[in-house]
Amino acid sequence: MALVGTVLPSPLRFNRLRSALRERYTLVPCSTWRALLTLCGEEPLSMVVVDLCATPDVHDGFDALREIQRRYHSVAIVLYVAMPPLQPGDLFEAGRFGLDGLIVAEIDDEQRRILEIVEQAEARGALTLLNRSLGQVKPTVRDATLLAVTRAHQRLSADGLAKIIGVRRKTLSERLTAAGFPPTQRLIAWGRLIAAARMLEDSERSADSIARALDYPSGSAFRNSCQRYVHAPPHQIRARGGAAYVIDVFLRQLKRPSASVP
Repeated sequence: MALVGTVLPSPLRFNRLRSALRERYTLVPCSTWRALLTLCGEEPLSMVVVDLCATPDVHDGFDALREIQRRYHSVAIVLYVAMPPLQPGDLFEAGRFGLDGLIVAEIDDEQRRILEIVEQAEARGALTLLNRSLGQVKPTVRDATLLAVTRAHQRLSADGLAKIIGVRRKTLSERLTAAGFPPTQRLIAWGRLIAAARMLEDSERSADSIARALDYPSGSAFRNSCQRYVHAPPHQIRARGGAAYVIDVFLRQLKRPSASVP
């Protein structure tokens, strides 16, 4: 399971987050901003979910988040706040800060909505690059490709991906083939590699830590997957641009990357 670091002094909000994410993410609670920064350096976090009002001065939180962005820019940042005590001016500053997601207590924290916000935030960087490059493919193919990235931390099966999209496995397979995309299970493998490549953009992350975060059987299995699909080891993927490079390799091997599905 993917690891999520938290600084959430409210037990109610922490428990809501844990209930929403328990089957897909492991929460690692921190009591201070310093503890969160230490955790980012020691564990392969994919995201942090924090309350800027964890300390009396919200600028302490902003300082910590800036440090995370500087050193671990693939770590998604999601705020989980209540208004008040957070003030509109603080929220405006948070928006300018370039956050990946926002959960407002009593408005956005129904379980399904929390999960949706977290999944979108986790893959936002890679998804922006990928979504921009998918051309005019029809919704089923686009959704399958994006979900392969957003659900990269899960052990998705072809049946499971088809179920999430709301079509039969055979239908999904036919539409992927018609669009020139790889078969479902191979598409899922590409999604994991795109998510992994995004994490490789952090120079302080090791291939082994990324393998653990994305539930590869081992670091060797992750490296073998990189060689099989991208024809490059993790350190070369990092040097060549991370997610942007893997997405480019993925798109170049499509038969009709810009074609519409019948």
